[in-house]
Formats: sequence, C-alpha cells, structure tokens
Amino acid sequence: MNEINISLTQFIDFTLKQGASKVSEVRKIKEQGEYHPAFDYWRELRESIKELHENGYSLEFLDHIIDKVHIKKKINYADTVKQYKKFCGKKHIVWFDPGKAFWSSGEITVRSTPELGLIINGQPNLIKLYFKEKSEKLEKRSTLNILTLMAQSERSNETENAVHSVLNIKKGTLYPSSKENYSEDRLISLKAEATHFAYIWNNI
Repeated sequence: MNEINISLTQFIDFTLKQGASKVSEVRKIKEQGEYHPAFDYWRELRESIKELHENGYSLEFLDHIIDKVHIKKKINYADTVKQYKKFCGKKHIVWFDPGKAFWSSGEITVRSTPELGLIINGQPNLIKLYFKEKSEKLEKRSTLNILTLMAQSERSNETENAVHSVLNIKKGTLYPSSKENYSEDRLISLKAEATHFAYIWNNI
C-alpha cells in the first residue's frame, strides 16, 4: 500500500468539491508534487507570526515583513497583518510548542500540525491558520471538518486542556472546537472522503 501524504488544506479543499471536480482537485494536487517554499504565498507571514510569539516581540515586529515581500504581495500582507494585530489586541498571549501532528486513514496521511500554540488569556489553543481570500468563505462545514481532523490527529506533544482552533486570519476570527467536532458520524464522513481521495489518486 502506497502512502499518500497531503496537507490539511489540500484535503479539506477536496472534501468541499462535488462530482468530477473532485477528480480535478486530486489531479492538481498530484501534479503539484512535493511542497516548495517558492510556491507558498503566505510562508513569510506564517513564519513571522511564529517568530513573534516565540520571542515575545511586540506586534510591530510584523510590519517588517510587509517591506520584505514582493510588491505584488504587499497589499494582501498589509491587510492581513492589520487583521492579525486586531485579533491579538490586548489579549494576554504566551507561546508554547504545538508539536507535530498528522491524521491517517487507509492510504492517506494528512499533515495537521498546528502553526501556533498560544495560551490566550489563560486558555491553551492549538491553532491552524486559514489564509484563503475573503471571497472564499470559511463555511461551518469546512471549519468543523478541520477541527474534527485536528482532534483525531496523532500528536507529538500533549498539552493539557488545549482547545483545537481555526483562525480565519483574513477576518481575525477564531473558531474554537466544540462537542460537534467529536461526533462519530463526522469522523466516518472524513474517512469516506479519504477513501474516495485515494481511489481517485490511484486511478489517474
């Protein structure tokens, strides 16, 4: 059995497709090949946000990244930095190591490592950053799928009382996990999607 290793974003995007568009999505992922930082639009900002919290810098630290990125990115980066600063506001935030995480089902392994481990006003959060454009709404279904997958992942670090969360960084909105993320029906649905993904992958 060949292992198919994909990112959480790739898998969630696949679950939201319908019919033949699922085949197109898998083909795009397969042809894209291994991760390459040159094609990672938000890499500089993700790394800077992590560096900010790891070192306890002030929020103004993020301003330098706007000057460094390509001119075509500057407007998007400036707007997103503004929203992230607004999200942090006057919250008391302390960094902790979120460790590595992955979710497996059949031939599929989904990389689900949280970008951030943040204790926000005393509550530990394992946070995945959502960077889609504002026109691509973060629907409740996709949020629940992300949080379910995170909750069911194998993790290298265990943090007591940590809440799995998705941060829609474009809007500065945090979506924490709830009891809805632990339903057996939702987990079965995700496993079915993984089986469907693997079938398409092996037949194109």
